[in-house]
Amino acid sequence: MPYELFNPSTTISRKLSRQFWKKTLELARMYGWRPLGTQAPSYHDSNRLNADWHGTYLSNEGQTVLREDAIAMAEALQKSLDDIPDFNGEVDWNPKYWADDDLPEWLSPEEKETIEDGIEEEFLDIIGIHPFEFFAGDEKRRLIALIRFCKLGSFTIL
Repeated sequence: MPYELFNPSTTISRKLSRQFWKKTLELARMYGWRPLGTQAPSYHDSNRLNADWHGTYLSNEGQTVLREDAIAMAEALQKSLDDIPDFNGEVDWNPKYWADDDLPEWLSPEEKETIEDGIEEEFLDIIGIHPFEFFAGDEKRRLIALIRFCKLGSFTIL
């Protein structure tokens, strides 16, 4: 399940994998971020659904991360940068290199890529990779871009 973070005031968005978003939240908490919880999507009707909104960051239902929370997340992530290596780790997480291509031939290249991305994310979840290792090297640049995005203020998780 990919995520798209959208800042309505700037119309800037960032697309993230589930694994990247989960590791971002984990890293931010390690560096002192205290989540305030998200605001329910505008279409959420707790009376009709007989359910309260629980402030989750791990769904992509259109919930909003408030400005104060986004900036606090950016500040926590900024603190982590000195502790994340600038070089990639020794393990190549690309499933094209560690798994045989035994997917059916009738799948399109896009479908194969989607399946391989899902396999990679599940594998990374299973092995419990540390955020420092996850964000080392190339992913660190993407994390820096996300920090800049969070500094812009409130955003919606789609």
